[in-house]
Formats: sequence, structure tokens, C-alpha cells
Amino acid sequence: MSEYEVHQPSFAGTTRNDWEFPSEVDFDTEDLPAAADRFLLSKSGFDEPDAFEDLALPVVTSRGELSYNALWAAKRGPYSVERIDGLDAETRQEVEQLIDDLGHEHFEEFGDVTLPAARREATVSNGGLDGSDEDDEFFTIGHATPTPARSAVGLLVLVGASAAIDRLRR
Repeated sequence: MSEYEVHQPSFAGTTRNDWEFPSEVDFDTEDLPAAADRFLLSKSGFDEPDAFEDLALPVVTSRGELSYNALWAAKRGPYSVERIDGLDAETRQEVEQLIDDLGHEHFEEFGDVTLPAARREATVSNGGLDGSDEDDEFFTIGHATPTPARSAVGLLVLVGASAAIDRLRR
């Protein structure tokens, strides 16, 4: 049995705007039940949570909108359900299903997005894109590796662009 309780948050509308993981200062800690309504998991219940730290997986913004980016962070990001300690398999599956249901119901292309790291893991575990052992052709922006040569070229381009802008201003 998990020590966490799963909760379907209430919200008014959706957003795709940038999202940052909220901290305790973003909420009125005197009214934790209202803050808890923005989260998917709680260790101490949603009616009267004991502390802000008991809440996990925020998906609703301070304006009361379901956030596409927060759903993805809860699904596969640095604050994902996979990284929560003390969550049993049944509760984990239940919350993952809730994330998917909210995403698919409120964001048309929620299932079409695959994060670069997830695609790479799938590609490597499947033996490459075409079934071969080579995945040299698989390249995403998330996998671009900076090297000293690339950095130098980038700096030269920036210096050249700055010089061109300065000449145009004169």
C-alpha cells in the first residue's frame, strides 16, 4: 500500500505557457487545501494536508490552468512520477494513467510528443532506428554535443554578426 493518495485536480482552462516547478512561497500555506488542489499526489490527503512537502506532481498553474508543460514534467521530466520514493506500482500506474488521461483529454497532440531522451532510449534498446545496431543517423537537438571546435565556430559567428550590426548602425 502506498503512502500517497491520488487526486484529480480541478482547473479552469489550459495553458501551454512556460512552467516552473512551484515552491512553497508560491502558495498561501495557511490555505493548504487550496494549494493541494493543484497537485496529483499527497502523502497526507488533500482535504487537510499536513505540510506543503507532502504534495507531489503539481500540474495546475497559480492562475488555475492545467499546464501542458507541467503534465510533461510529471510524466517524464525532472519532477516525474518515476522519481517519487515510496510510491508502489499500483499507485504509480494510477497516477501515470491520470496524467495521460488529462493530457489526451485537454491537449490534442499530447500523445504525439516524444521527448528526445525517451526516443533515444527506445532507439538504443531496439537496436537503432531501422533495427540495425547503428544509431549514427539518429540525431536531435537534445543530443547535440558541444565541442571546443563547435564553440569556437559559434563565437566567431556571434562576433561576425555583432560587427555587421555595428556597421549597419553607423
